[in-house]
Amino acid sequence: MDTSWEKTINANESQYRNPTYHTTDAGYVLPNDAVEYDRLEEQAIGFTEMIQKNPPIHAPLENPQQLVDIGCGTGHLTRQLADKYPTAHVYGIDLSPVHIPTSQNVEFILGDVRKLIGSDPRLAYESTDFVFSRLLFMGMTDWPKYVRDTVSLVRPGGWVEMQDLVFELYLHGSPCSDDWEWMKAINTAAQEKGMDLQCGKNIARYMEEAGLEDIVVKEYRLPCGTWLTEQKPETKRIGASTGREYGRIVYYMLPKMLQGKGYTEEQLDVFRESALRDSTGRDGLETKLYVTIGRKP
Repeated sequence: MDTSWEKTINANESQYRNPTYHTTDAGYVLPNDAVEYDRLEEQAIGFTEMIQKNPPIHAPLENPQQLVDIGCGTGHLTRQLADKYPTAHVYGIDLSPVHIPTSQNVEFILGDVRKLIGSDPRLAYESTDFVFSRLLFMGMTDWPKYVRDTVSLVRPGGWVEMQDLVFELYLHGSPCSDDWEWMKAINTAAQEKGMDLQCGKNIARYMEEAGLEDIVVKEYRLPCGTWLTEQKPETKRIGASTGREYGRIVYYMLPKMLQGKGYTEEQLDVFRESALRDSTGRDGLETKLYVTIGRKP
């Protein structure tokens, strides 16, 4: 490990970036500044290449009339859905404004989806053919209720698709992050907040409990770096992005996640340095993306 590189990243991040965060009571703990916007856009492109579909969805949709993208971020996938289904109306929902031109069949809604479903006339119960969300594991609390609320938005016969991670890392196929102190601190704080950082592999159960049928789970390997490119060329872009950004994500998420938990600035700095060291420059390091779909009977 090049520790000088790690120290340079720490210095640069501390000196040049002063991130902003969502000003809502939602649980989302990542920034919402221009740097984060660029990261999310690059991530969205990488996922499209990895999944090898455009848009990168798995639900077998037939002539949908209304689609909803929850936690749409930059609106990248919202636009992909709109292009794929030009006769449908597509809503993108996010906690922060989406600053992109909209087409005739795209509309962005600002707010917390948990408060909007059933209260906003555009998101009436059983009004939607397809609801999609991706990577809400760092922002959603009470996942069973979130899934139930999402299901209530879908018409009978409609589909829900959720793509999410587990907050753990694997090295050459075996779990390697269980004993990392920064990882344990985040997991403990998340549980106290009502978050489920293992939601990726739990969503199928939540969907079943919410009454969905025809549930299918597909698992993708998500490398931290480009080491898997020769075997899986489609992972090159998302691997490069994840390898470059995983430690930075933790770097900026830690203070907000651990706020009020009694940690000193020195302890937070140690966690940050450890996260950068543990998640960077290690061939064989990866996490997992779980894609889960379910149909409302």
